[in-house]
Amino acid sequence: MRRAQARHARWANNRLAVPYPTDGPKITFGVLWFAMLIGAVLLGSYFDDPAIASVAVAGVAAPVGGLAGLQTGNAWFPNLPATRAWTAAAAYLTGLAGFYGPWGVVVGIALGVIVLLFYLVSYRGHRRSASQLFDVLFRSAIPVGIAVASLSALASVGIGAQVSLILLVSAYEAGDFIVGSGAANAFEGPLAGMVAMGAVTFLLFLVQPAPFDSSSILLFALLAAICCPLGQILASGLLPRGNAWAPALRRLDSYLLAAPIWLLLILQVPGLS
Repeated sequence: MRRAQARHARWANNRLAVPYPTDGPKITFGVLWFAMLIGAVLLGSYFDDPAIASVAVAGVAAPVGGLAGLQTGNAWFPNLPATRAWTAAAAYLTGLAGFYGPWGVVVGIALGVIVLLFYLVSYRGHRRSASQLFDVLFRSAIPVGIAVASLSALASVGIGAQVSLILLVSAYEAGDFIVGSGAANAFEGPLAGMVAMGAVTFLLFLVQPAPFDSSSILLFALLAAICCPLGQILASGLLPRGNAWAPALRRLDSYLLAAPIWLLLILQVPGLS
């Protein structure tokens, strides 16, 4: 009981806290999320068509991104349903555009920003200034949309890269939640997640999925191990408070930095793209 009280106090008092709520079927949803992502990738692999993998992952992840935009918008604007509907639409469109590959990510960002600007111009009822309102709208929708779009677009540079990132992030999230949900401090969960990632990294090192070789898969796995906990902290920064209710955002928080950085680096490193 004392450990639980200490955890909740830490989440309430820390602006960038990463909470581990255990109410509801969290593990069931986590397993279902993993199965749907892997199933989408395997569909593209079965047809040997990266475009199918991109479309399938976008179809699975973009609705979750839209829900994350809705919940984040609701955390900022609990009494304005119209506002959170627009942040949901912007997040969904940004994420969905990733089916078109790296350029789709750019197009998705443009679409999301246009949607938010249209709402900003058309609605005058907010007390915030235009710049303050756009800041909140942007953080509610665009970062999570970029994460979803980047994850979808990874198939265009190699289905192996896409499935590798999903396996690494899923291993991190499993270890992080199982240990972190019962830990009295903020470090045990991420450390457990990194240990789980180490086991997956060893398997990927043996398999060496394209476009990686033995050296690059270790470097990209290390990068993912750094980005996953930082992505969780970034998700807290996107919310008005770290323990705000936004389970869909928390489902995607480990991808917030890992997916776009992986995509950008694979495109830039000769021999990988």
